[in-house]
Amino acid sequence: MTPTPTKPRLLTGDRPTGRLHLGHYVGSLANRVRLQHQYESFFIIADLHTLTTKPEPQYIKEIPTFIRETVLDYLAIGIDPEISTIFVQSAIPETYQLNLLFEMLVTVPRLERMPTLKDMARDAHMDTMPFGLLGYPVLQAVDILLPRAQVVPVGRDNQSHVELAREMARRFNNLYGDVFPEPDSIIGDVPLLVGTDGQSKMSKSLGNAIYLSDDAATVMEKVRNMYTDPKRLRATDPGTVEGNPVFIYHDAFNPNRAEVDDLKARYRAGQVGDVEVKTKLAAAINAFLEPFRERRAYYLAHPTIPQDVLANGIRKMQAEAKETMELVRAATGLSYTLDLFADEVDLFGEYDG
Repeated sequence: MTPTPTKPRLLTGDRPTGRLHLGHYVGSLANRVRLQHQYESFFIIADLHTLTTKPEPQYIKEIPTFIRETVLDYLAIGIDPEISTIFVQSAIPETYQLNLLFEMLVTVPRLERMPTLKDMARDAHMDTMPFGLLGYPVLQAVDILLPRAQVVPVGRDNQSHVELAREMARRFNNLYGDVFPEPDSIIGDVPLLVGTDGQSKMSKSLGNAIYLSDDAATVMEKVRNMYTDPKRLRATDPGTVEGNPVFIYHDAFNPNRAEVDDLKARYRAGQVGDVEVKTKLAAAINAFLEPFRERRAYYLAHPTIPQDVLANGIRKMQAEAKETMELVRAATGLSYTLDLFADEVDLFGEYDG
């Protein structure tokens, strides 16, 4: 048996569908770095979830690369493997076992009411809902409950997934006895970071992202091409600051408030050009990213460190998952499968056929 944690347990993570970007950092990663000191934190790289919208071979081939990139990004931003556990979802066999059982505890109409699934199908250009995507929230509940997590940081748009996990924990406990906690949401109030195109949130699939691993020249090029005020044709034209992506990024990543206020005032008055505003933004973002780049470079130069971090995290989660499934089998009575051919079990002794 593993020792009882002294801190409440937390689970969150990412699908390995690409590199992590500034939107991820603002929306969740910065919060995780803080929360890891308050909770016993498990960070899942949810590769099985990738299959729900990208099951084709060309996407599966990319998964190992993106797992590696995700681990490097986690370590670069300050996730501490001494106090946090990073693991890969598919490396935990009990994930599949608990998922099968949980599928029996939820109805199709309940899953069809999940507000995010149709959006996911639309974004993946799916005409019909695959069974695996319909069951996406069930697998998420497994992710949360397999380590018996008590809290899950989510945005408001994904709060319904944690609510389903609570329902499934409650349903299981009512049927079989108390095994799972009912996890609480930690709702982040950080707004979504608009993409560099100014049209939608920053997204890997839309190509409007600045990645945490981008070098300085790449950041400069992306900032140079950023969307600004379309009505402003010349540097002498008064410009709009509100809703302008360049100034949204200045507010998020430029710590020099006097410089930002000065740029805003001159922009409104038509006294500064986009080139100066963007050059100073690129400098601020590069200064923000430089500590991440340095740590990433260190881990790239010492590849056995991230390898060991992931291997150790997987081993720890495997032990937690094994313990959870022992509790599940004992509660449900499914432990008979382990004893089927034990010497003390006379399975066929009373057979009358």
